[in-house]
Amino acid sequence: MKIVVLGFGGWVSNPVYGQTSVLVSSDSSEEYILLDSGEGVLRSMFECGFSDVEKLRAVVVTHRHGDHLLGLPTIVQFAKIVGSRVIVVGLKETVDSLIEMLRAVSVSNYECCLEFMVVDPGSTVEIAGLKLRFAEAKHTIPGLAVRVEGTNSGKCLVYTGDTSYSEQIVKLARGCDILLHEASFSESDSSLAESLGHSTTLDCLRTAAEAGSKFVLPLHFGLAKLKLDIDSIPQSVTVIYPSKCLTIHV
Repeated sequence: MKIVVLGFGGWVSNPVYGQTSVLVSSDSSEEYILLDSGEGVLRSMFECGFSDVEKLRAVVVTHRHGDHLLGLPTIVQFAKIVGSRVIVVGLKETVDSLIEMLRAVSVSNYECCLEFMVVDPGSTVEIAGLKLRFAEAKHTIPGLAVRVEGTNSGKCLVYTGDTSYSEQIVKLARGCDILLHEASFSESDSSLAESLGHSTTLDCLRTAAEAGSKFVLPLHFGLAKLKLDIDSIPQSVTVIYPSKCLTIHV
């Protein structure tokens, strides 16, 4: 399974980070899926060597905040040009918001290239050689975390979307070597993070340690550069610092 970081910033962050979006493909298929589609995601795909939009099989949108979905209209326009069809996966309220957004920006005839798939926490679906299982994220609006597992390899990752610390996500991540967890705030802002439904760096590390993850990739940075206290990193966990187009093979 291949993981490519297309962006790792939050809605309000340094623009060079790009907004958080991750590309995943299985070893058994040339097709790939996107986990969230923030602004500029198609540009990031091209920059990272994925201009073959016709191989994009699905976009998982974890929730309906703009930094996780505003890139979808451009993907739709390109899908119409290349004649491909993309599955858009999310909660019903997320799918409803996506349809409203497409209409608001006058993306016409989107039905020709989009298939909407409504899922709930606990749902399991298979797309492009990958099995996706969902759990509830702990955010200010309903959201999803997703476990992505290669149907042949059994290798897996968990991507949290936006969330504060959640035992449900710990359970979802057990058995996966790598956890992609948001880390929007430093520990000094833990009360603010909790009130906004976000995680601190220590929440991110705690979840990885409790889930038994070997690697953790912090994502969704705010304006401040991510700072990690070396002494706070559990000995069982290796932190992978994100960068644009970072590629990881699991």
